[in-house]
Amino acid sequence: MRPPHGRPRNGFRDFTSAKALAKFIGVAPVIYQSGKVGKTKGINRSGDAHLRGQLYMASLSAIRYNKSCRECYQRLKAAGKVTNVALMAVVNKLLRQAYAVVKFNEDYDPNYQPILRSMA
Repeated sequence: MRPPHGRPRNGFRDFTSAKALAKFIGVAPVIYQSGKVGKTKGINRSGDAHLRGQLYMASLSAIRYNKSCRECYQRLKAAGKVTNVALMAVVNKLLRQAYAVVKFNEDYDPNYQPILRSMA
């Protein structure tokens, strides 16, 4: 669900998923597909460029101080990804972490282990 024109009124609560939030901000990967051929062509830049820049700067800090973001960044760099691609992946990870904290109304736990939540 995308909020009406402009900014969301209720913050993260206006979005039904972290993917929707990433798409709204403009950091979700864009996949161009025609028939059986699909190519990833970078990020969707439809969102707020200033906010995207702020999140990019936050990702630089996150790879130093956030264990899961650092592991994600190092894994992507070891796989041969370009620095900016790895940092945008960290931006997505940060957004997902922030979304989960707000959605489930829990404090951030750096040692969190994912659990299967029911869809009910």
